[in-house]
Amino acid sequence: MSVDAEIRALEARRCAALVSRDIAALDALIGDDLVHIHGNGGVDDKAGYLGGIESKYDFHAVSRGDLTVRVYGDVAVVTGALSQTISVKGAPERHDIEAMTSQTWVRTAGRWRQTTCHNQFLPRG
Repeated sequence: MSVDAEIRALEARRCAALVSRDIAALDALIGDDLVHIHGNGGVDDKAGYLGGIESKYDFHAVSRGDLTVRVYGDVAVVTGALSQTISVKGAPERHDIEAMTSQTWVRTAGRWRQTTCHNQFLPRG
């Protein structure tokens, strides 16, 4: 499998794990040094990111649009559209979010893990 195809498959697994709230799968897909920048500017490390998924948010749908994967040896930079429908636990309102995202995946000991994610909300139109 090409690195491009492998990264795309891992990102699909990450999106599916968000919807199913599979914390173990997410833990395996992201690096211990994760920096996750949310569309509202908030920043989480790995513990904060996983904790929010586990106890604060419900992901009802997550999908990616066209992705560009650029590979530089053991580093892959992924950019592309992200669509999500989420809600805050206990709140009935669902929020549809459209964003552009950049991610860095790093291969260490033969495994790819996401180490950065930066989301930029797109204006509603």
